[in-house]
Amino acid sequence: MEAALSSSSLSSSTLEWPGGFVFDPLDEVLVTHYLHPKATEISYCKCHEVIPERDLYGTEEPWQIWEKMERANNCIRNKEEMFFFTRLKRVSSKSNRCKRSIGKGCWKGDGNSSDIFYCVDQNERKRIGVKKTYHYEKNNVKTDKSKAKDDENNHRYRWILHEISLDESLLQHAKEIW
Repeated sequence: MEAALSSSSLSSSTLEWPGGFVFDPLDEVLVTHYLHPKATEISYCKCHEVIPERDLYGTEEPWQIWEKMERANNCIRNKEEMFFFTRLKRVSSKSNRCKRSIGKGCWKGDGNSSDIFYCVDQNERKRIGVKKTYHYEKNNVKTDKSKAKDDENNHRYRWILHEISLDESLLQHAKEIW
């Protein structure tokens, strides 16, 4: 979700946060209070005022997105993280696979995912989402071995994306996949 959660016109003057405010939500909070209301278009949702929408699977490089958002001062930052909503792009309309290309590279999955649960009560937990981790990898990393080492040191684990998706059971009412 760092880069996970383009048309936002949010500015720092729009929101007034109390002194010492730090946006550091748990994954469960991101799903229940931000992602689910956004995806299901709940009318009272003020999600866009807190987390802007940005294309994280487009033509810009991760650092270009970061710099633009920093300059525009329209994204809540927490230490080295930024939070965004982004639309997933399907490989084809008949496929569940998503494109994860970005700029001149792609987001490569590390193969791990973790379920996000909501505690209904002391004895019951409900799965509400999935968190996957990706790292940025330039497309040319594997072509030139001497260059690959430099690229890997400079980019590979520097840009990390934590993608949080709603559980399928919660997507039944959503109009589009987020």
